[in-house]
Amino acid sequence: MIDPFALISGFLILCASGLIAFTIRRLVPAALLIGALTVLASAAAVRFGYFEDFAPLLVIYVNGGLMGGLGGFLFARKAAEQGN
Repeated sequence: MIDPFALISGFLILCASGLIAFTIRRLVPAALLIGALTVLASAAAVRFGYFEDFAPLLVIYVNGGLMGGLGGFLFARKAAEQGN
């Protein structure tokens, strides 16, 4: 069974990474920011005792970051095409 904290925070990482990718609209800077967000968020969650182990939470956050970043980037491209 998945931990509710990991589920909710993974969804929030997905949303935040989508927003980052949509606003920056450049792949490399967005990927660097999303990567930093996922590592810092998982380290902070383990440090403050919200989750017991670093590796499973990092995997959940990286997957959410990749999906959200790709979705935000594709949505930004689609919005730019419709704006022209």
